[in-house]
Amino acid sequence: MDIITTHLNADFDALAAMVAAGKYYPGARLVFPGSQERNVRDYLASVDMPVEFSRLRDINLEEITRLVLVDVKSPERIGRFAEILGRKGLVIHLYDHHPLSGADIRGQKEVIEQVGSTTTVFTEMIQKGRLDLSPGEATTFMLGIYEETGSLMFPSTTERDMLAAAYLLRKGANLKTVSRFLSRELSPEEIDLLNELVQSAKEHVIHDIRVIMAKAARETYMGDIAFLVHKIRDIKDADAIFILVMMEDRVQVIGRSHTAEVDAAEILRQMGGGGHPQAASAVVRSMSLEETENRLITILKERIHPSKTARDIMTSPVMTIPWNNSIKMAEKKLTLCEVNVLPVLKNGSYYGLISREVVEKALFHGFSRSRVSEFCTTGAPSVTPSTAIDVIESIMIEQNQRFMPVVENRHIVGAITRTDLLRSLYDSILKKNRVPGQERLSEKASVGKNLMPLLRSKFPPEIVSLLELSGSVAKDLGYSAYLVGGSVRDLLRGESNYDIDIVIEGDGIAFARALGKKLDARVTAHKRFCTAVVTTRFLKFDVATSRTEYYESPAALPRIATSSIKKDLYRRDFTINTLAIMLNPGHFGKLIDYFGGQRDIKDRTIRILHNLSFIEDPTRAFRAIRFSERFGFRISKHTLNLIRTAVRINLFDKLSGARMYDELNLLFQETEPVNAIRRLSRLDLLKFIHHRLVLTKTLEQTFESIQETFAWFKLLFFEEELNRSHLFLMALLEELTPMDRGEALQRLFVPPTARKEILDGIEQSNKTLADLKDASEKDIYYALMPLDIPAILYTMAKAPNQEQKKAISLYLTTLRKITPELTGKDLKKMGYTPGPLFKKILASLLDARLERLVKSRVEEIAFVNKNFKMLKKM
Repeated sequence: MDIITTHLNADFDALAAMVAAGKYYPGARLVFPGSQERNVRDYLASVDMPVEFSRLRDINLEEITRLVLVDVKSPERIGRFAEILGRKGLVIHLYDHHPLSGADIRGQKEVIEQVGSTTTVFTEMIQKGRLDLSPGEATTFMLGIYEETGSLMFPSTTERDMLAAAYLLRKGANLKTVSRFLSRELSPEEIDLLNELVQSAKEHVIHDIRVIMAKAARETYMGDIAFLVHKIRDIKDADAIFILVMMEDRVQVIGRSHTAEVDAAEILRQMGGGGHPQAASAVVRSMSLEETENRLITILKERIHPSKTARDIMTSPVMTIPWNNSIKMAEKKLTLCEVNVLPVLKNGSYYGLISREVVEKALFHGFSRSRVSEFCTTGAPSVTPSTAIDVIESIMIEQNQRFMPVVENRHIVGAITRTDLLRSLYDSILKKNRVPGQERLSEKASVGKNLMPLLRSKFPPEIVSLLELSGSVAKDLGYSAYLVGGSVRDLLRGESNYDIDIVIEGDGIAFARALGKKLDARVTAHKRFCTAVVTTRFLKFDVATSRTEYYESPAALPRIATSSIKKDLYRRDFTINTLAIMLNPGHFGKLIDYFGGQRDIKDRTIRILHNLSFIEDPTRAFRAIRFSERFGFRISKHTLNLIRTAVRINLFDKLSGARMYDELNLLFQETEPVNAIRRLSRLDLLKFIHHRLVLTKTLEQTFESIQETFAWFKLLFFEEELNRSHLFLMALLEELTPMDRGEALQRLFVPPTARKEILDGIEQSNKTLADLKDASEKDIYYALMPLDIPAILYTMAKAPNQEQKKAISLYLTTLRKITPELTGKDLKKMGYTPGPLFKKILASLLDARLERLVKSRVEEIAFVNKNFKMLKKM
């Protein structure tokens, strides 16, 4: 016998999941393990359900062969069904949206997805399997999703929940019914209980987390009271709320959490209960209301994650300077590293601090050759990694200290700036001062938004597992790991990008080798750049040590030094590419945004990080156009002004041709090239390819034609790989003289093979177009046969009339595939002598095929015997 069941005090998510599971287990009996919430009972009494529910007392537990559990995994929450869990031969299937914990039931089949409700999981299955769904069923399912996600407003709500709700709406879900049963009126008894809970509510600040605790007592048992927690939250906002209600001989404890620091399930598990991180409950016996309250407070103090320490907000590693370096060297290092303070080291130990202000004054007074140790501050306060944030705050404010060294065993391990401190304080203020309707305000903060649900919805499970393992390996090594780059940017843009880049605060190569051992993967290290490539059976990805860059001259290649994740992100091109996701356990999925990348993605803006960015690397101007066209973003006014400044002072003349060639390739591959070339022209960047290069109407039309031609080709011959950027480079350079073309290709440092392809394409296209006028199929074949595919497509794009385009199309789709069926072996069997004669015969056969004189193997044999019989060997 198959049984589908759920948790005690079943809610709408449990009910809907049971009904949905019934579609996958025909003949299974649906049984509640105990009571249901009052609104669920009211709903069942007022509607005709498409399934029947059996009573628990009518079920012989010994006859159960398969137990299907929905919206529950805890053995304490399934009533009498827990009695058969250890029975041999019992098959268990689990469907849930709560994460697994150590004490949970495990099954032969487990479908566990981190979404807002279990009903979402089943709705996706039904939609994918195209199962029938009645309007009544859709309404029941919508009740499950809406109740569990707070009408799609709880922080645990995911994109998948919203899409599932939209699907149910299309299937006829009745929102009036949903509203009626989710917004029920309170009974007089419930109003009285709510009033007592509100009056007794006390706020406890535990490790910087606001917890509301309310208690009440009733002589008789009251059914569903969990919904009262949400009523209290409407009145008294906090990070977490716990209500304790004594009824008869027991205390019912219900908890709701709205912050990652408070895991409601973990806390109430210590009291014999369970649930999930955002919602949990427990029933406590043999303890008074006051004893239960004191016990809960003790657990909260033990289990709530502690407040932040210096280790949580410090920048690490830190750029330092030896005590015996000169003041002149200190000035150079401050400028190259773009910092205002440097810790001074003596024999590897922390000695003091030297600031830009002190260095500039020393230089002004002529002390450029003096040692740093003669002018550094040696009495400045320092903290340890475990120093609490409030202590650091007091020191930095009271002593007007803008740079706090973090020292451990006399070695500097990090630093805290005023910006770091302000960001942390801002995060705390957001948590402490939320008002109803602003629960998700913290998402606007620079650091802290949790992207774990988004990671799981956009990345395949094997990549998510890889990222989790990366965080664990980094933690074991004492490092911090971050996912960075385009994959994070595109995640926030709502797209999937599996180009994985991991940055390590620590030794990136050591991390890559340790991770490679765990994955049985190949690791290729590049010690010069502190990077590695890890190749697994399903993915190839990059690992880098967090580093900073400095440029010794404009447009030069950067020099690299190890640094913190903040400095590593600061060296990137645009704000949208400065986002990172923490991978270490305990912080997995947490977004880092120091430079406003989230804001610019939302505003669809390309913005440079600092005013010297294009001076340091002029190729960023090409990238700005590429990202703008690729994503449909605008380039900010300030960024455009900086590009124009770089153009005006001729910085691009100093740019290496190879780097410009690479950027042009990417620009033409990833964007609409005709729009890109217009942007290059408007910003006066074409002249840096060649001073005579200008955008003409003819060039624009050729670009548009190339785009149409290439799209046609890829549609028909998608398996053929082709670098389309070379087609656009042919068009770009054709209007130049042959000498100027050579100069432009030399300026771009185009590789010899590509250079030949581009020049041949330009020269061959003009000659071939003339040969295609009024050409037969045979003429078309021999005109195009010597050309490679890029040259043919460029010729097609340039063709001035449809007849020539049709001729090229005919060649690509049909004529180029024509070959004789007879081979040299066949000719030998027919009695012909191998040698030059074979070539002559096969060429004649090809001509005959092209001229439609022969159409089959039999006709080819007849053709050969007729025309070459006299040349047979005797």
